[in-house]
Amino acid sequence: MPPDFFGARVTAQRAAADLARMQKSVDLGTAAGVKKIQQVTRSSIKGQMRGRPRWNHRGRSDRTGPLVKVAMSPHHRPRAGGPGKLSGALQRSIRPSKKPRPVEGGEGFSGVVFSGGRGGPQNLYKKKVEAAAPYFRPGVERAKPKMPALWHAAWERSTRNRG
Repeated sequence: MPPDFFGARVTAQRAAADLARMQKSVDLGTAAGVKKIQQVTRSSIKGQMRGRPRWNHRGRSDRTGPLVKVAMSPHHRPRAGGPGKLSGALQRSIRPSKKPRPVEGGEGFSGVVFSGGRGGPQNLYKKKVEAAAPYFRPGVERAKPKMPALWHAAWERSTRNRG
């Protein structure tokens, strides 16, 4: 005759191992969410740097090929219209921190997106360019509405019961 009850036996070691696995899953989800938000913020900031070029031509050279004219008017736009397309060292200096770091006390992770920091010419003119034609703050503001959905998606992926 089968028993009328169902019993389960859980040892303290198994419970501790399951809790550690769950904590690791939560930590991975948090770090993945921070990393994804960093990537989207970086892309948004760099998108603010891709304005219309100030010159409507590129000269002929062995490296770039023949003379190219872009249909723009006037031939040269003065700086009063903004910085144009920002490229080179300043654009390459926009990057997220390599790995989200645990916050003191173990209550989450921290990640940043920053400009400059490696030394070189971008540190000399980033403040001047940001003051004249903002690119960093508007880029962050454009990314903010996307952040909650990205966060929830990363958490869902990592904390989903994997059977």
